[in-house]
Amino acid sequence: MIEKALFIRDLKKFDRIGDGYSRLYFGNEFCERLLPSQALLEEAVSFVKERKMSLTFITPFVTDKGMKKLKETIEFLTGRIKETEIVVNDWGVLAMLEKTAWTGAISMGRLMTKQKRGPRIMNILKHLPDKAAEHFRQCSADSVIFKEFLVSRGIRRLELDNLLQGISRPADCLPASLYYPYAYVSTTRFCLISQYYNRAAARSIPDCKQECSESMFELKTKGMPVPLLLKGNTQFFRNEFLPENLKELNIDRLVFQPEVPL
Repeated sequence: MIEKALFIRDLKKFDRIGDGYSRLYFGNEFCERLLPSQALLEEAVSFVKERKMSLTFITPFVTDKGMKKLKETIEFLTGRIKETEIVVNDWGVLAMLEKTAWTGAISMGRLMTKQKRGPRIMNILKHLPDKAAEHFRQCSADSVIFKEFLVSRGIRRLELDNLLQGISRPADCLPASLYYPYAYVSTTRFCLISQYYNRAAARSIPDCKQECSESMFELKTKGMPVPLLLKGNTQFFRNEFLPENLKELNIDRLVFQPEVPL
């Protein structure tokens, strides 16, 4: 059975989206400045308890400052909801979890599973030998040595993007969550949205006023088969077509993003 999860930042929008979701994804994958406040965390905990949902808290790559805030967040979440899950996108965050009292599930985030996400792959796919084309559908985290390493560190799940070229996974792979309709392409600490609103601080990392919450750019070029969506410091593309062989791919959870996830 496929578990249905909802990934939203604004909990007030939940009732507009519909029913059938048993898990809430909450947090941020791409920017430590967008991690939820203590008040928002408390709201999310109350939200899932009232609806008898499970909670997955997503964490980004972080600086020392972000690590301190995450540690406080993990301490707050520990033991508050049964079966709470943490998604890690930074090896330092995983090491921090291992030093705390965290006993919940841990999943390897999209930033670390090493899929081949670039949409321009579609321009060359039909010209490649079958084995080469298969390579672009695979995930580095599914390799034997990578999987063994993840299991040894307590990781039992992968977070995956819905690639335009399709997905291929080995028979003995870890269970996975698949995000849709937005797939992550690339991210950086250098936020072009902040740069746009802070021209005087060009080529730096200026003070953040979370301008990305209100702004998004669509990027088009002849060499790109689909538009790129620039939200904050991260690029995405949209793919609404889910694989038909989810069970064969050991994908047992679908994560719906009604909006570009920042």
